[in-house]
Amino acid sequence: MQYVGLDVHKSFTTMGLFDPATGELKDLGNVPTREGELTEALARIGGPKTVVLEAGRKSHWVAAMVEPVSQEVWMVDPLEVRRLQGRKPKTDRRDAAALARWAGQGALSPLWRPDAQTMNLRELTRGRAGLVRMETKVRNMIRSLCARHGLEAPKGDLLSEKLQAWLEEAPLGGYGGKMLEVLRALLPVLRAAAQSLTQPLEQEARAHAQARRLMTIPGIGPVLGLTMAAEIGDISRFPGPAHLRSYSGLCPRVSASGGRTHTGPLTKSGNRWLRWGAVLGTQQIANKTKVDPRLKRLLRRVAFRWGANPAKVACARALLDLIWHLLTKEEDWQPPLAQAA
Repeated sequence: MQYVGLDVHKSFTTMGLFDPATGELKDLGNVPTREGELTEALARIGGPKTVVLEAGRKSHWVAAMVEPVSQEVWMVDPLEVRRLQGRKPKTDRRDAAALARWAGQGALSPLWRPDAQTMNLRELTRGRAGLVRMETKVRNMIRSLCARHGLEAPKGDLLSEKLQAWLEEAPLGGYGGKMLEVLRALLPVLRAAAQSLTQPLEQEARAHAQARRLMTIPGIGPVLGLTMAAEIGDISRFPGPAHLRSYSGLCPRVSASGGRTHTGPLTKSGNRWLRWGAVLGTQQIANKTKVDPRLKRLLRRVAFRWGANPAKVACARALLDLIWHLLTKEEDWQPPLAQAA
């Protein structure tokens, strides 16, 4: 089995070849990152081969493109590649050759690749969340613009009739008034775009087995249920709940030496969308009364001692533990049994 390393860029891809049988390491040069030319260059390499590339923005598209002309396609962790690389000189050719050599020598292991359906659901959930964030940013920009001119917008929805009439009469002149006009025109467009994705998202959530199971947890609705189900994917790839917590990036950094252990800030090196969903689910638990009492007690206990933000992180980790058990055991959430006094 030969190993082909791909260092993928916007317009070109650098290729390197490693043959474990002979120990030969070849530089195959640059190839345009286009479907026809990249697949033809790989097809010219005789014999069975494994293609190795780092996980990134275009990695899923490239992996699906080269899969028909290769026996295996590996997507590897960029942080693991940086660790192996150290402080050696870094060039595209060195990176491509190193990917092939490290994979052939067993120093790298492939990451899990989501299937086409999971990728499609991620486009839906991430796209809607991005539109909601853009709408929130525009609303904050409108309020900040008014505040810079000595005007405090009343509380409420900026698209309501009351606040629209208030904004219409806001005495903003010059480019401030022009900017307010532009932002007011953007706000309903973003609101309508996000709402157009809400109905298909709810339909997909009702049809998705894992999302339906997560929606049995009080405080988790269709949006969070489908988002976390799509980001988790195959739950069997996590041997335990600690692995799911680590994948979300909600675990603290740990430095241990000489019998002393120091914990630092969160790693945040995992799936940021799963981390966002877990923290948002915790906020729902904090604001609602009919929720899991175990999570509610944990949230209050940690908040009393350490504050609100550490409590949300601790509760988000506990929520991920609960999700792992529910999905692994294929059970819906059940309220805990009443304990004797």
